[in-house]
Amino acid sequence: MGSRFVIPTEPQIPLQNYLLNLVEKSDRKESSVYLLGVHPFVQEAWNEIIACKEKTVGWKTIIGKLGIHPQGFYAYKNGKKGISVQMLYQILLLWKGYCSKSEAEFNAKWEKLYQSNFYVSGSRRRQVTLPKAIDPKLAYFAGWICGDGSFGGYKNHYLVKISEKSVPQLERVLIPLFQELFGATPKLHRMYGGGYAINLNSKPVFRFLKNVLGLKVGVIPTFVDKLDEVNKRYFLAGIFDSEGYVAKKRYYLTISQAKHNFLLEIQRLLAEVGVVFNGPTTHTTKLGIWYTIYSDKKQEIRNFSELINSYHVEKSQAIQTMLIKMQKV
Repeated sequence: MGSRFVIPTEPQIPLQNYLLNLVEKSDRKESSVYLLGVHPFVQEAWNEIIACKEKTVGWKTIIGKLGIHPQGFYAYKNGKKGISVQMLYQILLLWKGYCSKSEAEFNAKWEKLYQSNFYVSGSRRRQVTLPKAIDPKLAYFAGWICGDGSFGGYKNHYLVKISEKSVPQLERVLIPLFQELFGATPKLHRMYGGGYAINLNSKPVFRFLKNVLGLKVGVIPTFVDKLDEVNKRYFLAGIFDSEGYVAKKRYYLTISQAKHNFLLEIQRLLAEVGVVFNGPTTHTTKLGIWYTIYSDKKQEIRNFSELINSYHVEKSQAIQTMLIKMQKV
């Protein structure tokens, strides 16, 4: 991203171990979420199990409890194959039982594994990384998704999609954010009827955003109220950049949405960081009813610029132009 659109990586709020949240009951052996690079933990657990039980329990019996072929287990142990989250958890449960480990020791091992460096993949084997902390980049991204993203889960497709009229915004801000947060590059394409979109087909990213962060379009996720003020401001910047509008001929900033309660929540969050937006006002068109909150006072707009600002290629420039005009009056 250009220097004008650099979003910091501090402060960070650690996320609790969420690996099991990446798994759902519908997952099967061939269609789960897999970890790559955790084989040292499998090797260590296996060596300890054998040391504890080699004289009383055969290794084939131990592997048999996992319901897999010995060759499959050794592929996990040697790092030749990614291991599903649930299989890894089951191996550590065996380690706990056979080696008489306490609950505290088990939890410490699970946490150490979570904090290690590994890649995550789905059945398509596309490797990604997942954040282990909320920072301004992730807060901004989450705000954008809540404002105007979309999720599409069907069969073996797990799409995370962002629609946007501005190609520069997609290329200079949002695609780099995908790359920095998840180590993956979404596809850019022209949408039918005009406009552009980027989408990423990744079960781990899809599950992380929906199951771990609880993101849903048009809904403020519960984690936002627990954010520090800095991260909360970047979340709101993401909301504004996805759903906001900067008027060209008057001092007027708006955020529009079809969900009334969503705008009330945004209004509350804005007030918490020192920015006042009025409304909501109601608009009725042939397409339905939608709502707007707005800021039309010079000082309110200055506050917005200083406390939240925009990281949108066009909207940020429009705000700067507005501020310059305000200084001349």
